[in-house]
Amino acid sequence: MHQLYELFLKTGLRPFAFLSDTLHLEQQVTRSDLSTLLILRFRGDLPMSEVAAEMGAPLSSMTSIAKRLERKGYIARATSAADQRVKLVTLTQQGMQLATESERMMMTLLGRLESAFTPEEMEQFTALMLKAAKVLQDGGPIKPQPPSTHPRKIKIDE
Repeated sequence: MHQLYELFLKTGLRPFAFLSDTLHLEQQVTRSDLSTLLILRFRGDLPMSEVAAEMGAPLSSMTSIAKRLERKGYIARATSAADQRVKLVTLTQQGMQLATESERMMMTLLGRLESAFTPEEMEQFTALMLKAAKVLQDGGPIKPQPPSTHPRKIKIDE
């Protein structure tokens, strides 16, 4: 289940779209905001460039998200002590509470999947999701299918 959780975060999949329980959260923040908060909860304090990379978003888009979250009091941005050019993004107490609530909801969703599948099916599902995400992210290996030269029979009901 941990692999699916990480997959959702890394690929930008939005499991919250499947939950009606998140409506009150989405009145406070966007799904991108929630994903950002979860990434920070999962990974800890990160430079802006790493948050953008985790989100799969350009740095300019991540800066807009970070400004919005900072204005709402969910994150704080500070200059790194090691490198003055680097801005570190940190969850505030309020942001940690919202991220924890979001994580609980995501784990509930994943728990529903886990209870619906046998352990073998869950393992297959996870492997297939990871494989699909890799194929879609890397842009391959999709091979064009040659046109069929065999005649096909089509059954038509009258």
